[in-house]
Amino acid sequence: MGVRVKLRHDKHMALYRHIAEEFRTRIAKGELPPGTRLPTVRALAREVGTTRLTVHNAYRELQSDGLIESVVGRGTFVSPQARPAVPLSFGERLEPDSVLSDLHRLQHARVLHNLALATADPALFPYAAFWACLDSLKPLAQEVFGYGSLMGEPELRVAISELLEQRGIGADPKEVLVTVGGLQGLALVCRALAEPGEEVLLEEPTYLGLLGILKQFRLKPLPVPLNPEGPRLEVLEALLKRHRPRFYYTIPSYHNPTGLRFQEGRLQGLLELARTYGFTLVEDDTLGLLSYEKTPPTPLLALAQRMGLEAQVVHLASLSKVLMPGLRIGYLVAAPALLERFLPLHNVSDITGPPPLLQRATARFIRQGGLKQHLKQVLPLYQKRRDTLLQSLRRYMPKGVEWSHPEGGFSCWVSLPRLFSNLELHHQALAQGVAITPGEAFLVQTDETMHFRLCFGAQSAEGLEEGVKELAKLIRARVAQEPA
Repeated sequence: MGVRVKLRHDKHMALYRHIAEEFRTRIAKGELPPGTRLPTVRALAREVGTTRLTVHNAYRELQSDGLIESVVGRGTFVSPQARPAVPLSFGERLEPDSVLSDLHRLQHARVLHNLALATADPALFPYAAFWACLDSLKPLAQEVFGYGSLMGEPELRVAISELLEQRGIGADPKEVLVTVGGLQGLALVCRALAEPGEEVLLEEPTYLGLLGILKQFRLKPLPVPLNPEGPRLEVLEALLKRHRPRFYYTIPSYHNPTGLRFQEGRLQGLLELARTYGFTLVEDDTLGLLSYEKTPPTPLLALAQRMGLEAQVVHLASLSKVLMPGLRIGYLVAAPALLERFLPLHNVSDITGPPPLLQRATARFIRQGGLKQHLKQVLPLYQKRRDTLLQSLRRYMPKGVEWSHPEGGFSCWVSLPRLFSNLELHHQALAQGVAITPGEAFLVQTDETMHFRLCFGAQSAEGLEEGVKELAKLIRARVAQEPA
């Protein structure tokens, strides 16, 4: 079906601008996605009842804005670079699933400074090297386009085992389960270790994806507050004495959303509590390799193995942040007794995990040194962006605003007095072309302090500084309105 044009005539605006504005609005709303074929000049002139020159002028204006492009012999199309603006419905609710949906939509929206997404920069993905690994699998086409192994491709599980060994974790390939991204692994753990209505421990704030899964499976979160060293163990022990939680979810290495790196002594205390009270620790190590100032931290599972507590730790991770999210490759490591509980659920939800082709190519990429080389190239760039973000916060933010100092990962946690109502700053920032993630979405319980997350991985240094500058203007303006 062709593109229909409805015009609202305004005698103060030239007709060609009416036409251009109609298309501009529909592109911004996402009604005309990139690649949509537009009517020919002759057809649109006939439909609107105007001259071909008027339509030519409208198309010329849209083309100068980068919204459409003409291909000789084929026609006129919405440009691949055209992205919808942030829709008016964006950011209306704070529930984790709603915020996650908004974050996914932001990837395809025209936002001047997108500081909301904790993602790697697609411009830095190792496309050529990975493509070579795909090409090398052509002789095995019959294998890689069929169904794969239930646990994941053996070649990939060996590569992951070797990668873990470099982090101090001893994991036999048969203890590695490949999942469709990190979220599937987390969902498997929640379903296997807890029943609806039961309680689980988590850090406050915590990963948005976990809160969405807990809501889906009707599990009750028990929040444990953080300080700069890690979870507050005295609060955790008090909760353990009053409740019988099924497990504790933790992100000790470059915590999302705060960026904190938990101190090793705090993690050892956490393991001692697990020994005393007999609960399972679920470690999310997705960001552990994104280290900017030191060697990557020792994973919780590695510490547990030293203490003889490996049976009480499930280690989860994903390659989405350190390599490419489109691979959809995650994995979990667990003792055989726990794996036996995960496998039936995994086989029901997704028989073979990510496509065998991508699993095999990823295995070759890792074992040939591709991941190591990729991290060597990108870590200095991400560190520079992190530094720019922190420098901009120091330069522009008013007194009373505080923030974390992430040593790795992609997230910085900003806190300030509650000067704005829920989502007010979020919406004001979007109106200025700046996207942030509202902090309340990461919390089980809100308090008198307001928070938001800023992400620096996929933004240029210039974009980070301008985004912080615009945010600081909004906050300073509100501070000036407060009574002395």
